[in-house]
Amino acid sequence: MKKINLLIVPVALLAAGWFWSPAVQVEGLRTCRLHEPSNIVKPVFSWQMKSSRAGASQKAYAITLRTADGNEVWNSGTIETGDSHAATYSGPALDSATKYRWTVKVTDEKGRTYTAKPATFITGLIRADDWNGSDWIAVPGCEIITSNNVPKTHFAAPGTSCFFKKIANGKTVKEAYWTVTGQGAFQAYVNGKPLPDVLKPGFTHVFKTRHSFTYDITDMLDKGADGVNVFSAMVSAGWWRDKIVHYRGKESAFRAQLIMRYADGSKARFGTDASWSGAVAGPVKAAGIFDGETYDARVKTPWMMTGVDTAFKPVKTINEFRGVIVPMEGAPIGLREDLRLAPKETYVWSGVEGAGEDAYGKVKVLRRYEPNATVKLAAGETLVVDFGQNAAAVPEFTFSAAAGTELSVKPAEMLNDENGLKKRGNDGPEGSVYRRNLRKLQEHGAEVKYTFAGNGEESYRPEFTFFGYRYISVTASGDVVFKAIASVPVTSIPKWSECGSIETDVADVNRLVLNVLWGQYSNYLSVPTDCPQRDERLGWTADTQVFCAAASRSADVYGFLYKFMRDMRDSQHDNGSFTGVAPTAQYGDLAEQLGWADAGIIIPYTMWQRYGDLSIVADNFESMEKYMALTAKNRFNSPVANGHQWADWLSYENYESAGGGANPNQIPAYETGADGKRAPRKEALDYWHYLGGCYLLWDAQMMAAMSEALGKTEAATKYRAIVKDTVAYLKSDFFEKDGMIKQCFRDMQTPALFALKFGLVEGAAADKTRAGLLKNIADHGGCLQTGFLGTSIIMDTLTYDAVSPETAYTLMLQRKNPSWLYSVEQGATTIWERWNSYTKADGFGRAGMNSFNHYAYGAVLDWMYGTMAGIRLDPKSPGWKHFILAPIPDKRIGNVNATYESPYGAIKSSWEFNKNGTWHFRAEIPANTSATVILPNGETREQASGKFTWSGKIGS
Repeated sequence: MKKINLLIVPVALLAAGWFWSPAVQVEGLRTCRLHEPSNIVKPVFSWQMKSSRAGASQKAYAITLRTADGNEVWNSGTIETGDSHAATYSGPALDSATKYRWTVKVTDEKGRTYTAKPATFITGLIRADDWNGSDWIAVPGCEIITSNNVPKTHFAAPGTSCFFKKIANGKTVKEAYWTVTGQGAFQAYVNGKPLPDVLKPGFTHVFKTRHSFTYDITDMLDKGADGVNVFSAMVSAGWWRDKIVHYRGKESAFRAQLIMRYADGSKARFGTDASWSGAVAGPVKAAGIFDGETYDARVKTPWMMTGVDTAFKPVKTINEFRGVIVPMEGAPIGLREDLRLAPKETYVWSGVEGAGEDAYGKVKVLRRYEPNATVKLAAGETLVVDFGQNAAAVPEFTFSAAAGTELSVKPAEMLNDENGLKKRGNDGPEGSVYRRNLRKLQEHGAEVKYTFAGNGEESYRPEFTFFGYRYISVTASGDVVFKAIASVPVTSIPKWSECGSIETDVADVNRLVLNVLWGQYSNYLSVPTDCPQRDERLGWTADTQVFCAAASRSADVYGFLYKFMRDMRDSQHDNGSFTGVAPTAQYGDLAEQLGWADAGIIIPYTMWQRYGDLSIVADNFESMEKYMALTAKNRFNSPVANGHQWADWLSYENYESAGGGANPNQIPAYETGADGKRAPRKEALDYWHYLGGCYLLWDAQMMAAMSEALGKTEAATKYRAIVKDTVAYLKSDFFEKDGMIKQCFRDMQTPALFALKFGLVEGAAADKTRAGLLKNIADHGGCLQTGFLGTSIIMDTLTYDAVSPETAYTLMLQRKNPSWLYSVEQGATTIWERWNSYTKADGFGRAGMNSFNHYAYGAVLDWMYGTMAGIRLDPKSPGWKHFILAPIPDKRIGNVNATYESPYGAIKSSWEFNKNGTWHFRAEIPANTSATVILPNGETREQASGKFTWSGKIGS
């Protein structure tokens, strides 16, 4: 490693005068890390102290909770602590479906007090008996149909279950709260107006959990004593009886509980029951998460406003769901209007030229349109729109056509290219949309079908589905005029949750940051999906664990992953193993998959470290202990591991399980024996057991720390013993007498990374392992060779364990395959599933598993914040109360400018090299925190809050 010398030139740090203002504000109030949330059960409070005064800190706080009317419910009293996060409510039981206001008074280090503006939250239905008087209601015709011709074949009957009921107030209404849930993706309406959020209730385990949503609907009502209001809902197949859950649910259904509180102080409940009316009706003729939506605009819904329709009949009550209804945890799914995408390129084509036996040819473009222009489409023509950004989204149109005109919209991630050459993997002529990677949805699914009402200008956006796409291909049975076209992102990452930004002077690095962010928008959608486009969209647990630290840099994901841990518990096997996907749905239910099952430990630990809130640890501790009891026994020689492991998925190295690389010399994990049977190679089994042991070691280390934090000293002792035993096992079974790893692993990057990360090599063996790793990277042209698991640790391990940050920078700036910037140079706008999903030279990769929106390799973002910007967590201080500020510059990047909104406030770090090579560093440490600042020459200093600047020369 190059020796770095730094000449420090302090720039004035002024503690008084114009540079500093003594003002203190208390802001950023959150409940359960959510902004003004609903559906709260157990409030946990956090806030930020903001001040430009150096060293400003909190000495104590006092929280006051009141009803919306101002009546005090709870006062915490003065709590002597500097912590401003994870303050738990300990007052009397809260009422369900009720709005509360809370504030916090902070005492600073000088004894002065400051009170925050109040924040609000709304409780969900907290107790099981809150649902008394409410039934699941359904209508005949929206269930699963079994084909008479094909055994074990199911499909969702078309149609949408629609319900309504008129409810008379009887008295003047003071406030009203409506709690809704569904068996199927649904929307609920009050007097014809939809409730917030989309695709409710989201993806959960079909048999174990349904989420409910409580809304303050007071302002949506006619509140007079003589008022009559209409409550309605439409429920589709999604999340319940469609392909994404393998048709596990049988009937679409709706359940709701309305609580009205009157001006005279009384209240009443109105639950869904047999008095509601229902029918298979409405304009949504069919809808599914995978399939898309079929919409007939000629069908109107006056019953939403009038509460009258003779075609509707009394509903039936059902009892199909036997699990628990849980108030929504984390942010619900929403539309990001602020991220709305306009067309970047629009053209209409008809006909093909240049087609032949080896090529599909090229489309004949008839017309090209400027952005925001009125677009015309005729029968027999195809409209292609490029929104410039791959995203999980829904298209939106303002358009017109004659009544009965049928429109088809097919989304896609890529366009066919190079005259549609078939050897490049194209599925159509150049300029047409490429959909082969959608697998079964290529021809049948992932489509919007719209029938025009013909009453002039119409507006439409699908309500019960979403797609992963950058392009859309549109055809119609007659002339259509488009006044406006847009793509609206769908995500569980709301704008208020975003917390990070990082920018450099290297354009492609900045594009990489955006690619990671858009991958997170797209795949943090109810569950952390692997991809948003094909017939999968599952919560793969390894993808989640390798990315969760990086995810926390871009957005506050505590609530989102708290919810996902319920999905993991719901899917956990009886023997304690966590599954490959959660919630279990189509496939991926395999047990004891190293790196996948371990997500059940890694996610709670990471969320505790990043946010300082132990709730996620405490609420999952029993399930984690159950898993550890299994894995501590089986990881040493698991019969499950002997059968199959995904391991370092899609790596370019030996013993990869999916043939993920482009290395012709790659030795696969499996071989075919003399008996013709396919089985793992002995070396692959050894590799799996080695990686499994490394994850067990990591799990036990994390469990020891979490046990200690919870005050469970016996458990902590137990896990420290497992750490010791596992280290002994690994060294005994996978390392030679000289301390080096087994010979068959020495030409691989991932085994060396794990050995260095966990200190399994020492002394001369450690030096040789570092040297061997760096040589391996150099021999591969400065490229990594790792898959999902190895990539998640490679950058930090190279920087801090192999002591070669310059090699880490080389990997990040690499443009050859495989690398992060390789996909950027190929035109990527999100992270890809494979390093080489598409190349300009050779075309498309294998279509069966080739997503262009897969976030796992975006794990590099955590290193970018932690090393480039130097904003690093102190593991001894979960939640960023104290942190490390230690940027490691590299002259191949001229400047870095980063902000991370920690639970305590914005941490800012920026640096640049000027023309004479001087390095300038500026940092801002938020109030009520402190940092250990480590400069590139190794000088360390402790700093309280404030703004600081250093300059120095870097030389050899």
